[in-house]
Amino acid sequence: MIFYGTKGSHLHSERVSGIKCNHCEQQTSHTISIFGKYFYIYWIPIFPIGKKGISECNHCKATYERKEMSEQLKLAHDNVKRQTKTPFTHWVGSLLIGGLIAFGIYAANQHEKDVVNYISAPQVDDVVEYKSSESAYSTLKVTKVTNDSIFFVANSMEISRKSRIYKIDKDKNYNAERYGISLADYKKAFDDNTFLDVDR
Repeated sequence: MIFYGTKGSHLHSERVSGIKCNHCEQQTSHTISIFGKYFYIYWIPIFPIGKKGISECNHCKATYERKEMSEQLKLAHDNVKRQTKTPFTHWVGSLLIGGLIAFGIYAANQHEKDVVNYISAPQVDDVVEYKSSESAYSTLKVTKVTNDSIFFVANSMEISRKSRIYKIDKDKNYNAERYGISLADYKKAFDDNTFLDVDR
């Protein structure tokens, strides 16, 4: 299935008068139509890739691409093309992609700020991510916080990719070892990358 390619759309048409037609040789009016071409993915326009125009004699209906036009008609064509603006819709995909990237950067930066707060003030049900072996990751869930200590229950499952750790973060999996450490050691574990991240 083809999900990307190029398409065109009609942008603007304008009638110009007093130009001789190469076909019928009448001094008549011509309709110049400008079309915009754009690249799309899944039918969503990503970015424009140029404009193209044709003319139609309103007397004999002969049509011409620019290379076939008389010099007078070329000048009229170029003027209409220059005044025809590329529509916003031909950029909509690029704007969406740019917006998603900007949101991703914002969310990542915001999460980093949140993690600093989560580490300094842990709460029950915080989920701590860590590397459980050379090729696997797992989580701990905070069950209790006191003035100087923090207590966890371990996740009984592991997963090979940190980006997919959310797949094992389920209540039914927190049935393994329970233990506690001092709050000082908890904070130090993030400094030396024993603990990798925390979600709330």
